[in-house]
Amino acid sequence: KQVSFDVFAGMLYGWLPALGVLATEGDRMGMIPEKEVALAVEIGAAFLASLVACLASQPGDVLLTATYKNGKDDKNGKDGEANCESDDDANENVGFGATISKVYQEGGGIAAFFRGLNARFFHVGCIITFQLVIYDQMKQFLGLP
Repeated sequence: KQVSFDVFAGMLYGWLPALGVLATEGDRMGMIPEKEVALAVEIGAAFLASLVACLASQPGDVLLTATYKNGKDDKNGKDGEANCESDDDANENVGFGATISKVYQEGGGIAAFFRGLNARFFHVGCIITFQLVIYDQMKQFLGLP
């Protein structure tokens, strides 16, 4: 998250003077000073970084949920009652490759790995955005680079 935040912040600070939004050292006519834009750049960079983090982590979380669900299905019957399997059968786990295949085949292809992304953007995206803005504010307060 932090690397993408730094990349996006650098890009935004690079683009704003070129777009005529941010004042440069010698040119202050009719433009917004850098200090007044800093919070907007932090929030924008944090938001973009949170989008990247959500997109990158969603497939892993789908697989984690599917793995957990497969483990529950192996130990419990469809109606929630325990199966009468031996301990060896109950402890047998579905492999990672089989879980990927199951999600892909039963979920409708690649899109299955991104199911629930809208809710993730809203929930996790807000959390990550606030984390990164607070982190950057604390770095500036402490005088760290």
